Amino acid sequence: MAIETTRARPALRALLAAVLLGGAAQAAAQPAKPAIEGVWKIATPTTTLKPVAGAVPFTAEGRKAYDANRKLRAQNKIDDYDITLSRCSNPGVPRLALSPMRFKIWYRQGVVTFDYEWNRALRQINVGVPPQPDLLGQGLVPTATGKSKGHWEGDTLVSVMEGASDRTLIDDLVPHGYDLKVTERYRLLDADTLEDRITIEDPAYFTHPWEAVVTYKRQPDAIFPEDVCLDRITAHKPAFPG
Repeated sequence: MAIETTRARPALRALLAAVLLGGAAQAAAQPAKPAIEGVWKIATPTTTLKPVAGAVPFTAEGRKAYDANRKLRAQNKIDDYDITLSRCSNPGVPRLALSPMRFKIWYRQGVVTFDYEWNRALRQINVGVPPQPDLLGQGLVPTATGKSKGHWEGDTLVSVMEGASDRTLIDDLVPHGYDLKVTERYRLLDADTLEDRITIEDPAYFTHPWEAVVTYKRQPDAIFPEDVCLDRITAHKPAFPG
């Protein structure tokens, strides 16, 4: 028994060394604490995602859906086109980027988490995490925030989101379909200013990809209070507090 234990020790040491080296390699491949971590708030509150150049490049189908949304809003039929405002449904991506309330970014074990003060919504971006088998076919079911895969390019977080439900909106009016692809590039302009450069693609609704930019200002670190959007709706107040 003593001989077998002695022989096993080198193998155990080798295994431990491999685990430690693997952990060190992973740590070297990703920032231990990215500078974008912290609490942020949109610099200029807005409900509209404006293209960097020109107008939103709608296809005929996209323009038709957009005009229908405008008509529904004029008739105050909010639930027919915007379930975020009527039912407090998650705004989705990229509309979450326009949240007027604070949000916190934190990075742990290959996952960047966006923790929103509004309705305590969450969004996660997998960074360097191997894809997991989809045994239940959940990937076939669109969700409000879709699936986001990311990587670091220097100090810039690049995220690509696909698989979003077509019940969400780009902003407060602009529609999209199932083929929506949103690429975001988060980077610091200075220590207290965060930029999110957003590229929107959906060939059914837009004639070509278009880009928008949203900036945020760093806020003091704080624990967010509970926020229940449905309480505001019940009280006949806006889903997003002014």
